[in-house]
Amino acid sequence: MAKLPARPSGPALPTAPERTSLGLTPRQAALLAYSAGWISGVLVLWLESRDRPSRWHAAQSVLGFGVLSVIGAFTLGIAAIGLLSSLALFRAGLWATQGIVVIGLLLWAWSLAKVAVGGVPRWPMLGDRVDRLAEPH
Repeated sequence: MAKLPARPSGPALPTAPERTSLGLTPRQAALLAYSAGWISGVLVLWLESRDRPSRWHAAQSVLGFGVLSVIGAFTLGIAAIGLLSSLALFRAGLWATQGIVVIGLLLWAWSLAKVAVGGVPRWPMLGDRVDRLAEPH
């Protein structure tokens, strides 16, 4: 009968990563939360019941991208009003909307990159609101 090789000594072999209630690793759930802005954040926040870090990322995505969407809609409304009344107001509204879009894209790319390498992107001015929203239901 063949003898099995001895177990190697040294550090323990890595175990399988813990899974969230979505069946994803916490990193995958966080990436999913940011992937489509506030829409994917709402889905992860709604479907994830156990993993608080995944819910935290989803809450930040919902609040951050949601606020940017509302501000972008407001500035686009200003541009629409300017289209009917003043070219200067139209241009200002359009530039402001484009600025909001650029800020959103930069935050989106930064958040995805930070989570991909194992970090935690913390957006300014969201703090306590994100913590309250991330509490499991």
